[in-house]
Amino acid sequence: MNEIIEKYIFDLDDAFYEYEGKRYCQSVHYKSYTRFQKAKEQLALPTVAVEKIQEYVLEFLSKIDIKTTKNPKMNPTVVDYKKIKNDYSLKNEKDIVWMKFTTSGYLGVVAVSNDINFDVPNNTSEYDLKVEVWDPYEKCKKSEWKHNSSGIIIHKLREQWDDSFVLVFPLKNIPYGYSRHDIEKAIGNYLIKKNVPILDFYSHIY
Repeated sequence: MNEIIEKYIFDLDDAFYEYEGKRYCQSVHYKSYTRFQKAKEQLALPTVAVEKIQEYVLEFLSKIDIKTTKNPKMNPTVVDYKKIKNDYSLKNEKDIVWMKFTTSGYLGVVAVSNDINFDVPNNTSEYDLKVEVWDPYEKCKKSEWKHNSSGIIIHKLREQWDDSFVLVFPLKNIPYGYSRHDIEKAIGNYLIKKNVPILDFYSHIY
């Protein structure tokens, strides 16, 4: 057991709700407003410099002995997941934590996996649209939301993504017994404890 990771892999208050005895993640769809209200609260807080956020993340990863880059700021157009995997001897291309920001300087989301994007709906009518996609594992089509939660939140806030850069942290040597999602969750909570506003506040919990 890693005491530092354990300290930060807690669930945030109001990240879930119960209905008929089952536990659900808070949504950004239909008449669900919890995540948007939290985003508005975060937007009212002062921004924290990208360099400081970078420093906090490197500080945390160092504490748990995860080897990563010292220069996580990247142009998203040149991010090569296979190269990152090879350069850092990752077990999987998805073993990266990445962060994107708004043009006003706010951290928008703490995410994990090889899916860096700047998705945003064109208008409010697209918030609850679904599309059919092919699931290569179950070998069938499935329905999923057209737009992700952070994109919808940013659009609701009338903010814009800064697509000129992302922070990318390869996760080499994830401690035994933990997953990349555990590290994502711990980093997000660590930043919150450091008073860093995150607009899609709960995303790293899910």
